[in-house]
Amino acid sequence: MSLGDVIYKYLPIKYFKVARNAYYKLNGLLYPPLTENQFLTLLKSKLGVDTGMNLYIHSSTDKLNIGFSAYRLLELLMEAVGEEGTLVFPCWHYRDRAEDYLKQPEAVFNVKRSPTTMGLLPELARRHKNAVRSLHPTTSIVALGAQAHELVDEHHLDMYPNGTKSPLYKMMKYNSRIIGLGEKVVSLSFVHVVEDMMKEGFPLQTLSGKPLKGRVIDQNNQELIIETLVPHLNIGHRDIPGFFNKYISKEACRSTSFQGVNYFSANPSLLFDELKKLAERGKTIYG
Repeated sequence: MSLGDVIYKYLPIKYFKVARNAYYKLNGLLYPPLTENQFLTLLKSKLGVDTGMNLYIHSSTDKLNIGFSAYRLLELLMEAVGEEGTLVFPCWHYRDRAEDYLKQPEAVFNVKRSPTTMGLLPELARRHKNAVRSLHPTTSIVALGAQAHELVDEHHLDMYPNGTKSPLYKMMKYNSRIIGLGEKVVSLSFVHVVEDMMKEGFPLQTLSGKPLKGRVIDQNNQELIIETLVPHLNIGHRDIPGFFNKYISKEACRSTSFQGVNYFSANPSLLFDELKKLAERGKTIYG
């Protein structure tokens, strides 16, 4: 476990945020901003990104030390995967727990108009003229590229947010990577795919037993009522970095840093297989 992971685990969140912000300010003074060519090289050499890939991206532009705009960052990512590839981003639109959000009487998800709370880069992707956004009421995904419709169109038809109709599950059928830009694996939502696939066979209950209903306004301004299971309180206690350091191979998921900025890259198929085998032995990110 790195020093940063130790601080994150034991320092009260209020003080952790202060320390984190100070670190990124200092980092910006110590290192020159990345150029576009440096960033493209990093994508290929350190994160394994290649032309034609489906690329699921966790990001924090505030933590990236780049010498170009966030919109240019999106363009560079599109260039990296090419016309045959697809960019995919988490795009949910609320900050509360999913259960708390859905129980609010006024809660309505408008697939065309609800901004995402997942950061600047996903928001820019959402606003792109070719964006395709899933109708899932709590874990909406936005995609740009060749496989966008295939990945997201059926997402709302599965009560399991990361089940067989989810973009994260479907990505395993293709040449895909999941990457973190300015992020650590603590943000890696793919870990929940194994839970939703194993269902009762998973060692711990991770979803509510009863589905909740969400109000969704679709692309045609029609209101839909979509049911989904929501995260159980059991999943509030987890240690993804520690678990990955101990059990997950570097081929399945590799964390790295460059000029003080965190990155990670995961092969979803390999990671799924390793997480599933571990869960069958009773070993999970929840301890």
